[in-house]
Amino acid sequence: MSSCLFCRLVANEIPSYTVYQDAHTLAFLDIMPCTEGHTMVILKKHGETILNYSEGEIGYLWKAVQIVTKALGKTYKTAIFTIGINHGEKTGVHHLHVHIIPRFPDDGGGVIQSIVQRESKTGLIEIQKNIVKNI
Repeated sequence: MSSCLFCRLVANEIPSYTVYQDAHTLAFLDIMPCTEGHTMVILKKHGETILNYSEGEIGYLWKAVQIVTKALGKTYKTAIFTIGINHGEKTGVHHLHVHIIPRFPDDGGGVIQSIVQRESKTGLIEIQKNIVKNI
């Protein structure tokens, strides 16, 4: 997809700070990092969300996330990371990417649950039943 920034990185049309790649994935430094070592991992095949990929393709992605996380841990002497995706987010690059963010005791960050603060109006049993009926 020629208009996708990350597809252009995969095609070597624009440079990136690549830290890892294999036949299916590419990992590169975020050019607007929230901390040193902030890395993104993508599948080379274009897709906007996890729903655009097969189970096998998602497996390749998470294998690469594991490899890069181990390398970042050794590089920065940390075992603490925030790892996540923005699924269906309207802003940003519309190519599924996993953020791997090295964490440190004094970084001022928080657990991933601190990103969104919206109180639930529904009980856990009802939420569970609603989700289960859609699986």
